[in-house]
Amino acid sequence: MLRILIETIAAFGVAVGFGILFNIKGKSLIIAGIGGAIGWFVYKITVVYMNFAPGAAFFSAGIAFNIYCEICARIYMIPSTILSACALIVLVPGFGVYRTIYEFILEHYVIAGNLLTETLASAGALALSLVFITSIFRNFNLSKFLKKTFNINLKKKDI
Repeated sequence: MLRILIETIAAFGVAVGFGILFNIKGKSLIIAGIGGAIGWFVYKITVVYMNFAPGAAFFSAGIAFNIYCEICARIYMIPSTILSACALIVLVPGFGVYRTIYEFILEHYVIAGNLLTETLASAGALALSLVFITSIFRNFNLSKFLKKTFNINLKKKDI
């Protein structure tokens, strides 16, 4: 469990680093870093403790950080794509692509094909989770929900 916590802190740093690269400033940078940490934490928990397949683990991690990013985007009135892009970078299966190409170069075509399938499934699961949550939140008005349920008014000057 300690290893997962250390990796989660590192994922926060990676997301913040890419946020700096994307020229994000202030509170948005920390929010994006937390989104990346949430995504990595959910991914590791689902793989290590729940024994999910990699595609399903990427999908659940994508759902988790996308919900967080969409809610924060509504609360802090910033574009959700800024937050999602930084949080998504942490989960991109780049090592799977590297291993696939490496096995192709070594002429281990069956292993390379299996790795390619797993990598494409993981990337597709991330993309599907992003589209799924974004389409739900495009039809959901957080301000109206908070006003009805908790009698809270969200205004830019209050934040």
